Amino acid sequence: MTVKLADGTYPLTKTLTLTEEDSGTKAAPVRWQAAAGAQPVIAGGRSLSPSWSTYSGQIQVATVGEDLDFDQVFINNKRQILARYPNYDPSKKLGGYASDAIAPSRVARWANPSTALVRGLHQSEWGSNSYRATGRNSNGTLAMTWVGDNQRGSGLHGTYRMVENVFEELDSPGEWYYDKAAGKLYYWPATAVDLSSATVRLGELDELIRVQGTSPSSPAHDITFNGLTFTATHRTLYNSTFEPISLSDWAIVRKGAIALKNSSRISIKSSTFDHVGGNAVFMDGYAERNVVRNNVITGAGASAVAIVGSERSARQASTWGHEIRTMSDTTPGPATEDYPRRITVADNLITRLGEYEKQSAGVQIARAFRVTASHNTIHDVPRAAINIGDGTFGGHKITGNDIWNAVRETGDHGPINSWGRDRFWPIRDVTDAQRKAWSKLDHLKPTIIEHNRIWHDHDWAVDLDDGSSNYIVRNNLLLNSGTKFREGFNRTATNNIYANGSAHSHVSYADNGDTVTSNVFLTETPYKFIQADPAHSKIQYDKNVFWNNGGPVSFSPYGNSLSGWQASKGVDTGSTVADPKFTGKSPWQDPAKADWTLDATSPALSRGFVQIPMGSFGRPGSSDGPPPLIWPSKSQTATRESLPEPLLGAQITGLYSDTLASSVGLTQGQGIYLESVPDNSAAAAAGLRSADVIRKFNGTELTWKNSFWTLWNKTPAGSKIQLEVFRNQQPVTMTVTRPGGGEKINNTSGVTYTGTGWDWKEAKRGGAGSYLEDVDASITSGDSFSLTFHGTGLKMITQTNSDETAIMISVDGGPEQRVDLASPSRVFQTQVFDTGTLTAGEHTIKARSTSNAYFIVDALEITRPSGS
Repeated sequence: MTVKLADGTYPLTKTLTLTEEDSGTKAAPVRWQAAAGAQPVIAGGRSLSPSWSTYSGQIQVATVGEDLDFDQVFINNKRQILARYPNYDPSKKLGGYASDAIAPSRVARWANPSTALVRGLHQSEWGSNSYRATGRNSNGTLAMTWVGDNQRGSGLHGTYRMVENVFEELDSPGEWYYDKAAGKLYYWPATAVDLSSATVRLGELDELIRVQGTSPSSPAHDITFNGLTFTATHRTLYNSTFEPISLSDWAIVRKGAIALKNSSRISIKSSTFDHVGGNAVFMDGYAERNVVRNNVITGAGASAVAIVGSERSARQASTWGHEIRTMSDTTPGPATEDYPRRITVADNLITRLGEYEKQSAGVQIARAFRVTASHNTIHDVPRAAINIGDGTFGGHKITGNDIWNAVRETGDHGPINSWGRDRFWPIRDVTDAQRKAWSKLDHLKPTIIEHNRIWHDHDWAVDLDDGSSNYIVRNNLLLNSGTKFREGFNRTATNNIYANGSAHSHVSYADNGDTVTSNVFLTETPYKFIQADPAHSKIQYDKNVFWNNGGPVSFSPYGNSLSGWQASKGVDTGSTVADPKFTGKSPWQDPAKADWTLDATSPALSRGFVQIPMGSFGRPGSSDGPPPLIWPSKSQTATRESLPEPLLGAQITGLYSDTLASSVGLTQGQGIYLESVPDNSAAAAAGLRSADVIRKFNGTELTWKNSFWTLWNKTPAGSKIQLEVFRNQQPVTMTVTRPGGGEKINNTSGVTYTGTGWDWKEAKRGGAGSYLEDVDASITSGDSFSLTFHGTGLKMITQTNSDETAIMISVDGGPEQRVDLASPSRVFQTQVFDTGTLTAGEHTIKARSTSNAYFIVDALEITRPSGS
């Protein structure tokens, strides 16, 4: 049977539900499709042509009926903006944000606060958190209830927040507000909208089509949808129940514009999903051999395609509210048939999704087996392009996709992202060998991520996080980013091109079975480690080619050169630092380089690298592509050395890049760079100038910033310091008097860190809100810091939060004092310790962590005599 839809719009008053009785056969599926030359539109709400009149100023009003349930309005088929503060700006997170969005002073302006809807990012930027207002509290704050749209807690970000559905905020073109009791729709017409002839469409239904069988053994099956447009559905954010999914960060609504449950061989092809309110396609529970192919999905309120099995399908399923800490079931594989398998999502264009729900993805996979996501073009999304939410049940193939501008509104994530967090991960007090033995209980077959082109402007294009195990990452073109393997076992990174990216190893288990071989790295730092020692994890590194456009290649902290790295860990013995010899211009000459084919004489080919075919990424026929590479500069890649620190009213950095060092005629690490010296500063009064480089301190040659700060912090107030300064490529000698009084120094200013868990975090990675927008942080018990200074006292200033540890602090080797850094909520730049008055002289403060909770170091305030 073929159902042909003629041209025009079909406004549904209820969801079209198809069951096994509406099914076809494998040889003859039932087809719902556009008639020849037709463009049928399936809409989730009524179409109106109301009579408008002027309410006030530019605001128009029309009677549309009382007690309607809609929260999207389309005028002439274009989605309009629910009245909001701040006003809509598509270039900003949340379409615009303001820290005072729900401040009492603003809430006081609203006649009816109970209509307000609040959307914001999670406090750690892990997706979003949303709230319904219930009124105004006695203290003037907004009373709210959380909708549960994030599994990692209800904390609302202090800055990234907005409010909507408040009449008093209807103050700009394109905004609307519906008075439900009065049945009136208020609207400020967008530019060029003639309301006298305009069509108004309301988004009322959550779902347009639901295909649902009775059970996995009796599914709805063999139905095809082809050439249709789906639009104007209700947002599921505020009217539906969210369910936590495994130990991912996700909570989801099991609904979609097309929703499938207990389904088999359902195909959705060559169709358009235009600004649906929630998920475009949702596969729930049992699904087998369903196909989503050659569709355009744009402006979805949540995810484009979500493929999510039932909780009962997983053995010992944990959530963040219910973690199972003991292993009682070691049977491999799923517990029931209520999970998707052999699903295909291919050749789709997916963009600008997650309009309302920031914990969203182009393709979301959880509790599923053998999902293929291939040759999709996915760009401009708030979080992952493709997300694998847990280790159940593996066997996926992510191939041929073209991805860029992902993770635009959230943090700590990758364009292709995964969490393991399956059965073995929450178990405590067992050996790493036991974890390794359990790591394949749920992830039954390797997941393969291959032949994708991914552009990303943060560290990880492929983020295999928190126990992700049994992955093969191969033949990918990683532009401006790299890979991350955290915890987990048996991951392989091979035959990838890391263009301005690194292979990160974080919090590694012992003998984890990882390999990093036959890759091409174009970067100064091909490997980066956090709480990871290659000797402990036994990662195999070999046959890689490293190139930094002729500059140095560092393997810090395990060697500042390839030979040092090889001698230190006995790895990469078959690797080399050499020009990989791409055809055409080098990527440093041509950051927009499209063809990354290697010349036949490339040293990578002799080390097993196989050419990656070009021109076959993404949706067939797509002409779009990623932005150019962004090679490092201070404004684009923050490091400890590039972070400006105050000195005598000036700003100093290290010589952190070849470009900067070349500009002063030196090489990296040869002194302290004066980035800016204001004319009225003490530094200028002492004779220092912008672009000077301090080379020597009382005759001691300087390298990186800490070589300066260590000497500076120990110098008594009033002392004369002889500086040798490199200016205009000539040495200049001058004398500076060390001032007394108070001085606030940063966590990077001469502090010594001991232990394996320390991680420096700049603003984008967790330092925002702290002094100089950075911190050093550890989650390893026993890690410590120390600082030696000359003065009469010291205060420790840092942030406190509910996830932070207690520390033990001692002064000059004396008795330790316990300081608890925990507080009910996050507080930035708070004083947590004061030595009191000390005898003028040299002192050392030391602080150590007492647990694996967070230990954060921000700023230290030193007191000195006034000096002379």
